[in-house]
Amino acid sequence: MSAIEDGDRIEMNRKKIIFIGLLGAVFFLAGIYLRIIDPEKGVISFEYLGIGTWIAGIVFFVIYPKYKEIVSFIIGLLILHAGVLLILKDQYSNPKLLGFLIFTSGVVIVLSSGLSDYLKNRKKK
Repeated sequence: MSAIEDGDRIEMNRKKIIFIGLLGAVFFLAGIYLRIIDPEKGVISFEYLGIGTWIAGIVFFVIYPKYKEIVSFIIGLLILHAGVLLILKDQYSNPKLLGFLIFTSGVVIVLSSGLSDYLKNRKKK
């Protein structure tokens, strides 16, 4: 029974990998298209979304299964610092609230990453 479940999980991961790759390609190609159509406008946010989607897929499907605690800790720190940058920047409609929400979610991810338990168990081995 567990072999069937594992096979289903592998097939589901394969579908997710394909979906993430295609989603990243759609964003990236949309950015390239917009760059060719209107080069003076200089909108490259779609290209960033495409590349970011690919990087997130690589991190989640390749690195995360092996090093869950470390990856969760690093992602939490990135979110935490993004919140700090938003708090300090005043060009958004309500940057303090947005920064506070992102900072808080970063703290929650860092605290729930399990890095300290991972380090304790690693030292015991």
